[in-house]
Amino acid sequence: MPGPEVNSVLRAVRDARRLLVITGAGVSAQSGVPTFRDPNGWWKTHRPEDLATQAAFDKDPAEVWRWYELRRDIIHRAEPNAAHRALARAEATGARVAIVTQNVDDLHERAGSGEILHVHGSIWQLKCVVDGSIYEDRQVPLPEIPPRCPRGHIARPNVVWWGEGLDPEITARAGCLVNEPFDVLLVVGTEATFEYIRQWALRAKARGALLVEVNPRVTSLTPDVDHRIAGEAGEALDALLPG
Repeated sequence: MPGPEVNSVLRAVRDARRLLVITGAGVSAQSGVPTFRDPNGWWKTHRPEDLATQAAFDKDPAEVWRWYELRRDIIHRAEPNAAHRALARAEATGARVAIVTQNVDDLHERAGSGEILHVHGSIWQLKCVVDGSIYEDRQVPLPEIPPRCPRGHIARPNVVWWGEGLDPEITARAGCLVNEPFDVLLVVGTEATFEYIRQWALRAKARGALLVEVNPRVTSLTPDVDHRIAGEAGEALDALLPG
């Protein structure tokens, strides 16, 4: 990944023993998982209020689940790309690589990364709408739409929908993490449109982390970063990270 920005941060990133990474949909895009805001993203053909809200689910849970079945199938078929593998490779050198991801897929895990916080939930988890119990179901396709939890009640995807807040436990864990001292913070493949993402990044920077953004487009975080790499996640991380 050529360019002066890569050259200026390469040594700092490769020498880092404590690396914090915030990832968004752009990290999984190169694995064929559609993003939500690029020209070919989900919301260009689907309105979020029609598919990813509690109101939509209450109105027609089967229709919402048919859309999530499509997403589950895409993710099931996807493979970790160079970005996922580079992060796992860096961890394998003995560095601490803590990942805070907005993605609901499991591509970081499948690449081999070990410390991952999913702030928007997991597409492989289901949540009972009656008792709130959460369980994992990786069947593709699901045998029944809408699926039912072990007690026979309808289940929803255990993901954060539009209009919903984050799980307080997840928020607390993320807050503790960004308050730890890290050498470098990489913010990769996210537009940072959610204010909590931006605030977490700024808190880590205030604690001494070198803030590096990897994104082909300018984002809401760009004015605050120490270095910006205008490129795709896979090529940039493959060049930046050791291993």
